[in-house]
Amino acid sequence: SAEPTPIPTPDDGAITSRSWNILLLGSDSDSKYNFPVLFTQVMMVVHIDPIHNSVYMVSIPRDSWVYVPGNGAMHKIDQAFYIAAAQNHNFDDGVRAARLTVEKDYGISIDRYAWVGLSGFASVIDTLGGVDIDLTHPIIDDNYPDDTGPNTNDPYALKRLYLAPGPQHLNGQEALEYVRSRHADLVGDIGRTVRQQEVLTALEKKLNVVSILSNLPQLISDLTGKVYTDMSEQELLAFANYGRNLTSSAIQHITLGPGSGNQNYGDFGSLYDPWAGSYQSVVIPHCENIQPVMNSIFGLGNAQSCNVNGPG
Repeated sequence: SAEPTPIPTPDDGAITSRSWNILLLGSDSDSKYNFPVLFTQVMMVVHIDPIHNSVYMVSIPRDSWVYVPGNGAMHKIDQAFYIAAAQNHNFDDGVRAARLTVEKDYGISIDRYAWVGLSGFASVIDTLGGVDIDLTHPIIDDNYPDDTGPNTNDPYALKRLYLAPGPQHLNGQEALEYVRSRHADLVGDIGRTVRQQEVLTALEKKLNVVSILSNLPQLISDLTGKVYTDMSEQELLAFANYGRNLTSSAIQHITLGPGSGNQNYGDFGSLYDPWAGSYQSVVIPHCENIQPVMNSIFGLGNAQSCNVNGPG
């Protein structure tokens, strides 16, 4: 009876016979906003290919100016969830709209999704013991929203954020600050997506079967009401088991935003959005450069995959 309970190994056959496209949605569910007034600040497609033992993290900037099929008009892609969810006050409608927008505009099929709010993100990282990040430069933000701490009473409070460069062990709140800060990077949201990818890569090292099962009661508590997904328990454990053997070189990162040469996937701009009733800072996608890379990653051949301007 004193022997530790053996940890069962999940059946990897649930995932290893094919590739998967998982849409990650990170929402601004802080105390200033309540459902359905939620925008998807993070939109990332994680392409997992167990056959070739590779993973791609493809970040779509939240300001990407694209066609939203459910609304039949051009919007920033982070509005797709909100527009649909608000119509019938239905969370699933928002997920379907965000998913359909990515599928139609970028020509890929989404197999599963996961939605996480701010507090859920921080809680999971704390339960798993934090993450290790090597900061290439200091993160300084004089206007960071101080609205998610345990003693926060003012949803509009601001604070000065400073994270020192070099190797850092970040707890959940610090990791949230690292991925959320908008004013700490010369390239704004594009730099933020790179930081988000860094933290997810670090978190992948902590997500193995042992860490999940040994922390399962606390993780369930962390995730309840904060994280939503259509992945089954068997799939979650199988993905964790698969990920523990991945090397850093097997994980590639791409952000579909402004860059250089054939990696210039968009331009910054300002456009008037009738739905918002104001001019919006946007990223205008470059399909001529996006399409080849999407076709290569997702095995689409010569398909006309990038259609961010909608029908016609």
